[in-house]
Amino acid sequence: MTSPGNSEITEHDTTAPGETLAVGELSRRTGVTTATINYYVRIGVLPPPRKTSRTRALYPAHFEGLIEKIKELQAAGLNLKGIKQIVNGDPSSPLASAMPSAKGAGAAASAPASPIPISEFLTQSGLDLDLYDNLITSELIRRPRTGPDGAPAHDRRDLTAARAFARLTAAGIEYPLLERHTEYSPLSKAEALFLVEHLSSATRRTPATQPTSLVAAFDAIRRYQRSLQLDEAYPDWRYTST
Repeated sequence: MTSPGNSEITEHDTTAPGETLAVGELSRRTGVTTATINYYVRIGVLPPPRKTSRTRALYPAHFEGLIEKIKELQAAGLNLKGIKQIVNGDPSSPLASAMPSAKGAGAAASAPASPIPISEFLTQSGLDLDLYDNLITSELIRRPRTGPDGAPAHDRRDLTAARAFARLTAAGIEYPLLERHTEYSPLSKAEALFLVEHLSSATRRTPATQPTSLVAAFDAIRRYQRSLQLDEAYPDWRYTST
C-alpha cells in the first residue's frame, strides 16, 4: 500500500513498557510505515492515540494486533472504507473483539483470554505433537504468537479449533482428509466477506443487535443452510449408530 502524505507524528524509539508504543516502535513491529499508521488514524480506521505533545503520541500495545488484523482484512480484499465500518471505535466489533480490551469490554467467548503456552495448549486440546506440527505447517491453526513473558502462546480461538481437530482425529479421521480444509480457505474468506456486508449494513443498534450478536445470528443461518444440504447428501447422518 502506498503511504499517503507525510507523517504527522514523528518517530520515537521510546516505549511505555507493557502499556504503550511510540509510533516508530509500532511501525517496526508491524511493518507498516509511520505515515500509513497516521493515515489510518486520520481517516478513522484506527482510533486516535494518546498525544503527549504536538509531535509525539503513544499507542496502546494491542494496536500491534489491531494493525495485523487490518492487514489480514486488506489481504482478503476488503477496502479501508469497509474496514473502518467494522472497527468504527466499537469495542464489540468482530475486529476489536479479537484484540485485548483495555476495560475488559465485550468479554465474549470470541475474545481471546490469557495466552496459552504450547505445552498447556497441547494438554487442553488433546492434540499430539505430530498432529499439532502438521496443523501449524498447513496453517489450519495459526502459528503461536509471543506472549507477555516472551514465550510462544496461543489464544482461546486457536484452542477451540485444536479441540475440534482432535475430536475428528479421535473418530478415526486421518490427517490427509483434515489437511483438505485448506482447500476450502477461499470459501471461508468469501463467507467472512459476506458477513462483513451484513455488519456494514446494520443500521440499528440495540443490546440484542450488537456485532457479536449479529455474528452469532449469521453463524446460525450458515449452520442451518449447511445442515439442509447435509440432509440431502447424507440423509441418515443423524441416526448413524456408533
